[in-house]
Amino acid sequence: MALQSSGNSVATPPRASVAAATGTVLDGEYELVALLGSGSHADVFSARKRSGEPGLVAVKILSPLYLSLPEGDFRKASAGLRREGELLSSLTSACFVRIVGAGETPDRRPYIAMDLAEGPTLGAWLQSGERPLRQVAEVIRQWAHGLGELHRLGWVHRDVSPANSVVVARGPHGSQLRSYDLGTASQISDRADRFRVGFDRDRPAGTPAYMSPEQATGGVVTGRADQFSLAAIAYEALAGRRAIAIESARAAQVLAFLRGGEPIPAVPLAELRPDLPAAVSDVVGQALQRDPARRFATVESFANALAEALAATQVSGTASLWQRLTRRFTGALNKGNS
Repeated sequence: MALQSSGNSVATPPRASVAAATGTVLDGEYELVALLGSGSHADVFSARKRSGEPGLVAVKILSPLYLSLPEGDFRKASAGLRREGELLSSLTSACFVRIVGAGETPDRRPYIAMDLAEGPTLGAWLQSGERPLRQVAEVIRQWAHGLGELHRLGWVHRDVSPANSVVVARGPHGSQLRSYDLGTASQISDRADRFRVGFDRDRPAGTPAYMSPEQATGGVVTGRADQFSLAAIAYEALAGRRAIAIESARAAQVLAFLRGGEPIPAVPLAELRPDLPAAVSDVVGQALQRDPARRFATVESFANALAEALAATQVSGTASLWQRLTRRFTGALNKGNS
């Protein structure tokens, strides 16, 4: 779940029980100030710390809906949120937020407190105007750096999408990518049955529009699945349209396409952006191969190759008239299919 600035709307309407939680003080330390986002598993609030460094933090709390479910489901969801907090606390990359505390609500729901990094989602940031190629390469590099660390620890994200990270306007490289959400992360394994346990063919974990084919079919998912998702974001950022572009954006149709055999992307980047070096299209195309073995060895090697290919271009940060018209046209098509 990515957090947006207070000026943006929340995708999921707050439940009455969630809205009423503002003003609650958790463990005498975190006073809930405002709801930032609600998902199927958790709610995220801004909270005021009562000790230590002043300022606001983000507090992610297991959804109260789990209180009405069987105890086994409650325990499983609680363990998942605690695991997410432990995993975030083990990461050092600036791509991921820092955990500052954890605990339980009076009704036994676990929560994790994190640094608050407000800003537009990566998707909104990319759509807000033409971005210089170096900025696109930089945010992809930052995502890859964080994902690479996650992979080396033996985990795969499984939901890398433009909605699951935010871009803050400060950092050593200007815009800094930050991610709060590791709720779908799973340990890497070469056993196919590891990912088929609990696999829901109609609603697999992740975002279909950026999901790798192997994840959509319940196959073995490694760090190269996250690489595919990151390449799909890079393609969209450069082409102005999704790599998985079918007539309908409904999840069922997208999943059916992923389980088929047609090439991804259907239209090579070189055809949509002839102003870019062919190497850019080649790099993105390799990372979007259906067969994971044909992708780059690591997500970081993909990001490095992309940055090198983009650095070779002489295109300025300001788009040409042809580019603006192309982006506007393809953007309208994507909006109509969303």
